[in-house]
Amino acid sequence: MRSKPVTGSSSSPWKWSFTEPIMKAGLLTLRFHLPHVQSLKEKRSIVKAILAEIERRGTAYAAAEVEDLDRLDRATIQVAHVSNDPQRTDAALTQIRNALELRRDFALESFDAEIL
Repeated sequence: MRSKPVTGSSSSPWKWSFTEPIMKAGLLTLRFHLPHVQSLKEKRSIVKAILAEIERRGTAYAAAEVEDLDRLDRATIQVAHVSNDPQRTDAALTQIRNALELRRDFALESFDAEIL
């Protein structure tokens, strides 16, 4: 469903008109167990590799470590994906989750996904 065009107010000297974009953002929260990590440096190396793998997928993605920053055995990463198609966003986040589940240097304990 498209939004109605929005126009400038009568008190504004600017005459502008646009249609609100239909943009969907998906948010995937991934919680990892890092069983063999012995140091914070080792954990950061694993997290950096995960973030790099996500960033290689393109500019429609953004990712960051958001919780468990000082715990050696845990990492929580959130991934955002932006698209004009919520089904594409869901598929893109599912692909990331599936790819990360196959890795052996950590275990994906849980995940939450939502389309905003």
